[in-house]
Amino acid sequence: MERYSQQVRDEIMRNELSSCQRCIKAELSAILHISGSIQLAGKEKLGLSVVTESAGVARRVIKLIKSSYNIESVTRVEQVERLGKHNRYNVVIPPQNGLNEMIYDLGMMTRERLIDTSIRPELVKEKCCRASYLRGAFLAGGSITDPHKKTYHLELVTHNEEFAAGLVYLMSLVNIKAKLAKRKEQYLVYLKDSEAIGKFLSTINAYQGVIKLEEVKVVKELRAEVNRLVNCETANLEKTLSAAWKQVAIINRLKELNLFNNLSDSLKITAELRLEYPEVSLKELGELHSPPISKSAVNHRLRLIVEFSKKYFDEAGN
Repeated sequence: MERYSQQVRDEIMRNELSSCQRCIKAELSAILHISGSIQLAGKEKLGLSVVTESAGVARRVIKLIKSSYNIESVTRVEQVERLGKHNRYNVVIPPQNGLNEMIYDLGMMTRERLIDTSIRPELVKEKCCRASYLRGAFLAGGSITDPHKKTYHLELVTHNEEFAAGLVYLMSLVNIKAKLAKRKEQYLVYLKDSEAIGKFLSTINAYQGVIKLEEVKVVKELRAEVNRLVNCETANLEKTLSAAWKQVAIINRLKELNLFNNLSDSLKITAELRLEYPEVSLKELGELHSPPISKSAVNHRLRLIVEFSKKYFDEAGN
């Protein structure tokens, strides 16, 4: 999951920031709601930190903040031992002038100093801003399975149910139907339909990700169709061979019981050819006759031989 997720994330971060200030704030707000936390540093002072395991996302956060606010920040790198050593990046924004306003502006806290876990409507009024908000949500908490895998799965992870429900509603506004689930202490907004995932990636401007998804999807569908045809052909071949060997057994039994000469000349010719070429199809068997006869004619003759054998085999108790 991680490799394709990172490819999509890297593509998003290579894109320039939107020229729309509301879009910049929408993307930043989504990242802060998922990866950010507010610290109280006194009666009226607030601090903010954003923790991510992606250096690119950390740089993106700083870039987004500088594009809309005159706010200073510092990035701390920590080593995490879990599942092998890797870095975690903590963008720390200490108490300073303008930070409280930024926190209110991005919908992380109300004027009454209450933590706000909803999506602020003013940030997602326009279609472009909704796309930017979802882009931020994917950067902070998104992952997607490699399209080569058997199933498709994209998810956005958050620790807050209200915010997760807001993402589901926001996705519905851009005509993407998402589902909500809980995994331990986390809430998942997820998609399992390849078309919905493709639309989501297109919405957040991950067009290379869409191309990769569609390419793999076409190959998978083509491979599935080839397998279906091969399986169908194999089943038909097995059925044909089974019927042919049954016919061979009946003809040999007729010879053992000295009943073969009771067949008409045309049936004898077809029977002898079936004994000589037990593996060929009815069409090929017809072409071996002189002159050639049709597939239906061969089938008719063999059916008459089988019907003839049933009468005598029953009488003989065989």
